[in-house]
Amino acid sequence: MKKTIVLLLAFFFYYTPLWAQAEASVWYFGNKAGIQFINNQIVPLTSSVINTDEGCATISSPQGKLLFYTDGITLYNHLHQATPNGQELKGHSSSTQSAVVIPNPKNPYLYYLFTIDATAGKNGLCYSELDMRLDGGKGDIIPDKKNLSIKQPVTEKLTAVKHRNGIDYWVIVHGWLNGEFLSYLVTAEGINLTPIISKVGKYHDGTDLNTQGYMKASPDGTSVALALEESQLFELYDFDNATGKLSNPITLSLEANSYPYGIEFSPDGTRLYGSAAGTGKVYQYNLLAGSPDAIKKSATVVAKSPAGEWVGALQAAPDGKIYYTLYKTKYLGVIHYPDSLGLKCKAENNFVNLGEGIAHLGLPTFSQTFFKEEIQEKTITYFDPNKTITIGQDIVLNNVLFEFGKATLQTSSFAELDKIVEILIKDPSLQIEIAGHTDNIGNKSANLTLSTQRAKSVGDYLVSKNINVARIAYVGHGSAIPIANNDTEEGRAKNRRVSFVLKK
Repeated sequence: MKKTIVLLLAFFFYYTPLWAQAEASVWYFGNKAGIQFINNQIVPLTSSVINTDEGCATISSPQGKLLFYTDGITLYNHLHQATPNGQELKGHSSSTQSAVVIPNPKNPYLYYLFTIDATAGKNGLCYSELDMRLDGGKGDIIPDKKNLSIKQPVTEKLTAVKHRNGIDYWVIVHGWLNGEFLSYLVTAEGINLTPIISKVGKYHDGTDLNTQGYMKASPDGTSVALALEESQLFELYDFDNATGKLSNPITLSLEANSYPYGIEFSPDGTRLYGSAAGTGKVYQYNLLAGSPDAIKKSATVVAKSPAGEWVGALQAAPDGKIYYTLYKTKYLGVIHYPDSLGLKCKAENNFVNLGEGIAHLGLPTFSQTFFKEEIQEKTITYFDPNKTITIGQDIVLNNVLFEFGKATLQTSSFAELDKIVEILIKDPSLQIEIAGHTDNIGNKSANLTLSTQRAKSVGDYLVSKNINVARIAYVGHGSAIPIANNDTEEGRAKNRRVSFVLKK
């Protein structure tokens, strides 16, 4: 017979991840290489007309139909024809991230194409506007909206991710010969050409090598990371996707002659991956390790190219995996389980056979939000001391609150916690495990620490009411187990919670 105690059940929903971003389901890159993700299966494509050593971008419809692709110089439609007004763009096929495409947040026919020149060249960052109704429905650049200058000089780093409002986008670049990140807000009305400037982290200067290397935002928009080739390091930052500001840099140094190049986050944002082209290695960093020093020390080599080939770009995919290039081969490698820690992520070289296509250094740059874990509902239970619950069931404390950003209990929490005390006093054989949770805003290690401290504060309160400490366990999960969407304040408030499980 199942053991039960008297408690009231109030139901809510618990979420598990899904990936459904068909806009990133077609990739064209390298020397006429291409793949398509269909029902999480990879199909090699032979229709590409680009030959690019590095930068490229592709965009498909929400249903997964190819719309257009580019090497940063020429725009090709879904028939693999150069569009009438899509030539002489101001990107460069040897720019690490020569282009990215952003949908207009409210008009399904309009897209913004951002391009970036190679080696901090004179063209810098430009944008063009595309309308899919042009050229008989095949799409083209609007005649007076082509190669509009934004900023020069900038490095070859270019990433995009949604604003916290879930509608608008940030496009982020880094200046050259300075230490400035520039975040441009993209809305349905257009591009705000006055950037949010973050003067933080390394000064980007030196030879052309330091203009190169990828930059990516995490899919949930809370972190940004980049590679600096000449400096032999990666950098990791917190990103505030409400304000566009970067902060709290962490430098992740590599051995000499590593030439770091690719960068990518796991879908849940808890792991960072970086490639070292010079040594053929792929590193993983545990962003839940704790302090900046602990994150640095978590570095683990999870892959190495089979014959010393350069490892280039790392790119998240619609199937929840991360793929990487093996330079001038017909293969892509894969990280099968990128959310998993250490070697459990299971990297595998030569996983995708590109057929006649050849991988070079680059893979397409997308809005990172395309790879954000979506959520599926599951039932959970809120606490109320009147009905029955099975021992071992997870219960959310609905009225336990803390001071902002702290583990200090508000006095309004005591009434609900006293009910827990009564239950534990009534049955001395019961044990309790308390779990703390946060939303996804801010540094993930800091959130993990805060959630642990909050769970401990609840445990300490129970001890203060004469519950034996040996009956109490606590754990923090940070932002890893949401029960609502973090895109809204209502959802984030639900995710900032403490739950418990009673055990015999």
